[in-house]
Amino acid sequence: MYRSGSTDTQSHLPGWFFRVLLVFGFACLFIISTTVGASTTYASGRPGGNVTDPVVRAVDVAEPAVVRIITSLGGHLTVHFSQGNVTFPQGTGNSYPLQLSGSGTFITAHGDILTADHVINPPHDQALSQFLDDQAAKDVAAYMNLNAKSGSQVSADQVDQELKSGSLQSAPMYDPARSEVFLNTTYTGPLTATDLSSLPFQLHAAVDRIEKESSFNQKDVAIVHVKMNDMASVQLGDSGSVQQQDQLTIIGFPGNGDVSNLPTDLLTASVNTISVSSTKTTDTGAQVIQVGGNVEHGDSGGPALDSNGAVVGIVSFGLVNSGSPGGTSFLQASSSARDACHPSNPNKYTCSLCRLDYWRCYSAYSAAGAALYGVFLQAAENKRCQ
Repeated sequence: MYRSGSTDTQSHLPGWFFRVLLVFGFACLFIISTTVGASTTYASGRPGGNVTDPVVRAVDVAEPAVVRIITSLGGHLTVHFSQGNVTFPQGTGNSYPLQLSGSGTFITAHGDILTADHVINPPHDQALSQFLDDQAAKDVAAYMNLNAKSGSQVSADQVDQELKSGSLQSAPMYDPARSEVFLNTTYTGPLTATDLSSLPFQLHAAVDRIEKESSFNQKDVAIVHVKMNDMASVQLGDSGSVQQQDQLTIIGFPGNGDVSNLPTDLLTASVNTISVSSTKTTDTGAQVIQVGGNVEHGDSGGPALDSNGAVVGIVSFGLVNSGSPGGTSFLQASSSARDACHPSNPNKYTCSLCRLDYWRCYSAYSAAGAALYGVFLQAAENKRCQ
């Protein structure tokens, strides 16, 4: 569920994943550098794929609406020593920074984003606790060595293993989570910023409220809001029409795709095709879609699109058997998101005007080429969604 820097490493990546639980969300924990540098944005790039194909065109229309969501929370670890409890990091106001990365989709032009609940409300589970152990182990070892009476010394790795095994008892605590939304490069164009902290303010925004949510162990969907307007958006589709062997397209930000810390890399979405294995209902009554294909950590909360480019699923969780390669992936059905929508206004989360404008752009591109596409794109960006 989370990315860690201690196990299952691949040396060419800036971070690594480990799987601990039989049920895990497709989100990833990672560390981003914070070197300050100048930044500039450019006009949006051209659409990808064969845009004469209506399915490819539908995905191209939807992609600018997909965002990366980074949730941050501070961690504290209280270690139970024989002489008393000590909380790390020591010092008032200190904490270990933990970051969880996932995906989401604008479903209105006015800042409403559909995602998985565990992206914005990380479960305080074993995987998060073990990542906190990794962060705290060095400080705990230094404290133990400083206060050792016999002169024996311990390493950070030894302490990390003792924390994970429970032989050195501890209790994790977490500060409230805060989420930040970042627009992807399909919408912004290439970026010259050297890190996320130096992006222009209009390319990211904090989640200012959670409008609706259902927890990870229920339906695992959430609708959050950011102060952004005139955004590209995607409509909710009918998950009841999804059938076995249907082909769906997911768009997200898998952590394994982060080959650098540059914003242009971190904010370029990945597009993958998956196939529907079956539709099922969980013990909590959630409608889920079992799929096969390339679903990765960091795709959590991202959309699964039907051939018309409508959201019929939200990437949610996977199941693995101990010792078994691979696993099974599940989407929350869009019906769960519809249930979370405003009950008195089921059509609130639509934006047909923007979708029509973008459809016109891509249709123009496929019919007349890149030059005319640019004219239509500028016209679409000058219009306002209602």
